[in-house]
Amino acid sequence: MNGPVLESKPPSRPLPNVTALRSLAGELGVDAVVAITPENVVYASNVFLMSPGLRTRQPFVILPAAREPIALVATTEYRQMLDESWIKDVRSYVEFAKDPADALAEVLIEVGLDRGSIGIEFDYLSAKSHGQLSRKMPEAKFIDTGKSIASIRAVKSEDEVRLLEKIAKQTHRAVLDAMSASRLGETERVMANRIVDGIVNGGADGMRFVIFASGPRTRYNHASPTDRVPLKSEIIRFDVGGKYGAWGSDFARTYSTGEPTSLQRDTYRKLWDIHTATINTVRPGMAAEEPYFFCKKQFENAGLELTMSHIGHSFGIEAHESPMIRPGEKTKLKAGMVINIEPGVTDAAGTVYHLEDLFVVTDQGPRLLTLGFAPREIPIIGEPIRV
Repeated sequence: MNGPVLESKPPSRPLPNVTALRSLAGELGVDAVVAITPENVVYASNVFLMSPGLRTRQPFVILPAAREPIALVATTEYRQMLDESWIKDVRSYVEFAKDPADALAEVLIEVGLDRGSIGIEFDYLSAKSHGQLSRKMPEAKFIDTGKSIASIRAVKSEDEVRLLEKIAKQTHRAVLDAMSASRLGETERVMANRIVDGIVNGGADGMRFVIFASGPRTRYNHASPTDRVPLKSEIIRFDVGGKYGAWGSDFARTYSTGEPTSLQRDTYRKLWDIHTATINTVRPGMAAEEPYFFCKKQFENAGLELTMSHIGHSFGIEAHESPMIRPGEKTKLKAGMVINIEPGVTDAAGTVYHLEDLFVVTDQGPRLLTLGFAPREIPIIGEPIRV
């Protein structure tokens, strides 16, 4: 696979790896690859459509082996695709009046691909759409190429890394400012909203997710903030992600409400040691499962139990991109991959702690894209953190 193409493009919307997209069908030995998942269409077209997940308005990017790429969208999104995409051949269909699969078949027939081999994402293609394509193109052979564009997205260009770093630092700064301004006696919702305000006012379009919990609620993996007032000597943990067009952030921290117990201090410190050591062990060429097993061993050495099925994930347009950092993932890590490592641990009292940082894999080792690791001693709400 060719490396990322670095082209002149505003850093707010990095250009995809056009060279790899153009050559993909030929490398896979098919006549064309059709992108149909929302994230792959957004990446391949370089246009952030507001509704790529709507089945009635489903967009497609067709990447033929022997001709220029084609974008096919509903008429409501035709002008945006025409104006913003690097793809020059843009077609449209009227939503509700024509089924998207029928429109796709008509374009494939028109350009002479109805008797060829078509790579398409089986994990997203509905049975109904597959049936329609097969009826209209009975001589075509459909092949699952679900991981092909995702593998291109996995290695980021320099512009993509710069954008993700800017986003990660902005989110981190919003968290630092919000938690230093938070006080005992405030609700979870007040504290969480302060983070949200900082992220949105700092440039985000909105939030992808807000997970925020205190005390006994920390054991809920995806808890939303409530009107609960955290008590002294409790743990607060949160995982937040802003939305920046097609891109986003993903960042987690753990705080104390004040006067942390010895158990809380010790558990947090052990987690911090494991988290930072796991990130610092990442190198190009290792299998994506290796950091997981390293992390698991560190848990065992610290007398802790790792219960997570993964301890991290690649990151970009999707929150969880491939490869995941989990057992059984043999994909080799490469320079240019951007990864979140996010181990969590439960202490003897049933409280959960969580840390998450974003970094880019380089030949010299990992380079953090956040403002830096959390402090090794558990931070306390209302107290500033120097970075």
